[in-house]
Amino acid sequence: MKKSAIRVALYFATLPKDQLNSMLILLLVCLKNNPLFPNLPVAYADFEVLVTAYQAKLAASAVGGKIDTAAFNEARDAVIVAMRKIAGYIQSLGLTNASDVLSSGFDIIVPGKYPSVPLAQPVFSLDNTVPGQLGVNLPAVPNAKAYHVQYAIGTGPMIDLGIFPNTRNIVIPNTTAGTVYSVRIQAIGGSTQYSPWSAVMTLMST
Repeated sequence: MKKSAIRVALYFATLPKDQLNSMLILLLVCLKNNPLFPNLPVAYADFEVLVTAYQAKLAASAVGGKIDTAAFNEARDAVIVAMRKIAGYIQSLGLTNASDVLSSGFDIIVPGKYPSVPLAQPVFSLDNTVPGQLGVNLPAVPNAKAYHVQYAIGTGPMIDLGIFPNTRNIVIPNTTAGTVYSVRIQAIGGSTQYSPWSAVMTLMST
């Protein structure tokens, strides 16, 4: 039996502003140099500009007035239009493997075949055997598409390390010997879009 084309989910237009920002970061990670999608209808560089504008207007709207809010809404509308164009292009390819579509950063809709499943809380460990960095040993979380990693230096605030499309080669770079670092990880994907944050793991750098 011929496999049906995977449908791309378009729920992103209804996401709260911070969740939309996280998805935009994920799309930038997943679409960059992805050989499955060589002819994006919005050039990657142009999409990156739209995402940067959205993030800047998001930050400004948090402390500004009506003008900043209006500018944010305009930036949001522009980036949603771009996302719909890209999603439509991916849909038009007629891909039949869920993993191929998911590699774009977009979610899928396949009733009855890929049920929505909340993501489990990540569990990981840290490794300080390499001086000047901490390695992150993270087993894959089922149904996760990416991983959001944060770390803190000593008792300082959490710092975004970034969003990673897989569990390989995640490291906290440029660490200082004798300093304790704290790390936490959140999986992205599944029916809830985000897993609970992991327990905070700490380790002294060498």
